[in-house]
Amino acid sequence: MFDFDIIDTKTVLGESGFYLHKSNEIVFLDLLDPTLFIYSLENNSFYKEKIILPKPLGNIYPHNNGNFYLSCFNGLYNYNRRTKKITKVIDVRKDNELKYISYNDGTITKNKLWIGLCHLKETEDLGYFGYLTKNNFEVVDRKFKVSNGPAIDEKNNKLYFSDSFNSKVYHYNLKNFERKTLIKLKKKDGFPDGIALDNNNGLWVAHWAGAKVSRINLKNGKIDFSINLPALNITSVTFIGNNLNHLFVTSAKYGVTGKLLRRYPHSGSSFIIKTDYKGVKIPYTSINF
Repeated sequence: MFDFDIIDTKTVLGESGFYLHKSNEIVFLDLLDPTLFIYSLENNSFYKEKIILPKPLGNIYPHNNGNFYLSCFNGLYNYNRRTKKITKVIDVRKDNELKYISYNDGTITKNKLWIGLCHLKETEDLGYFGYLTKNNFEVVDRKFKVSNGPAIDEKNNKLYFSDSFNSKVYHYNLKNFERKTLIKLKKKDGFPDGIALDNNNGLWVAHWAGAKVSRINLKNGKIDFSINLPALNITSVTFIGNNLNHLFVTSAKYGVTGKLLRRYPHSGSSFIIKTDYKGVKIPYTSINF
């Protein structure tokens, strides 16, 4: 039903795919072997660069000026794509969180950077997520081991979020942040990780420990279908291409050895899947600090 291409990216923990529509490229990260990747859809080649920041990396936020904001264990940094210079911008954590809270998933909307934070050892419900404007960070919700997502539908005032360790995907009202459960995955399906919206009432979810991506029908909260992949830990999904009808998927080799690696030999690779759906475009940010 769905064809996919395999990109041998060899990531320990691939994450944070973002489509650069101005240049027809994909940017993504390896969080545990801190590396920035840029994949060109014009010539099917990728560039990678080691990032000298304390691991784990968290997320990447492309800027209108061509640079990127990068989050990592100890804050948000500006990365100058031309000079490769990295400078610290801000740290939204409280002083008493600096040793055990790290940055994780995020996304972009107009005038906001959405930032997820997690417990570094992923054992306590101390993570949270919110949004950063030029002058302030507002917390939306708390008490998560890990914050994954979000995906945001501004037109319909909806925000979707993966509470991975509880195997749930939530939806929030963007006006008052009232939370409801959209779906709870079964144990055999793994854990919901990164998510992406299409423009036809669909939410696509990466299954950590589930070896697949699925499309959730937002009208009924049920899975329409899943696409099995030869990687166990699927981490992020984002729509790419001039028509936004291809899905870019990252995965992790982390934790996959022995028999599992033989069963899922492309763990750590990335995938491009042609779909019959069109994704919701995510903007670059224009925030300057």
